[in-house]
Amino acid sequence: MLLRPTTPDDLAWVLALEADPEAAAFIVRWSEDEHRSAIAADDQAHIIIEQHGQITGFALLAGLLDRNQAIELRRIVVSPVGHGLGRAALSLLIDHAFNELAGHRLWLDVKVANERARLAYQRAGFVREGVLRDALLTNGSFESLIVMSMLRQERPA
Repeated sequence: MLLRPTTPDDLAWVLALEADPEAAAFIVRWSEDEHRSAIAADDQAHIIIEQHGQITGFALLAGLLDRNQAIELRRIVVSPVGHGLGRAALSLLIDHAFNELAGHRLWLDVKVANERARLAYQRAGFVREGVLRDALLTNGSFESLIVMSMLRQERPA
């Protein structure tokens, strides 16, 4: 498995993956223009996840220029789910954030209802920090988000 920068040619695949019912319930879908902006932004990394030459997912990291060296794992989506792709991709993203991007803190938020992802983050070494109550308005309803993080010295060996 490897990580590489997303190109505009990858966007049709990224948009289709976001629309997949497996992912759509747990992420806020972006327009093509929002993805293009993230690809071009100096403060973000829009990343394609590949295995055996095939795209298996994508991720978004933000805060690359944060003076506090706090990088946000804004999104990770893999397909198909349930085959260990997410675990492997998450491990690569953790290494990338701390090694290549020189982060001190890697953090994320996850919807309370997304138990599968929350448990995966916990197994990867993320620590629950708290809950942002009713922080996200989705389809007319508010959802709470769990904030989790990992510090450089806490990352798995």
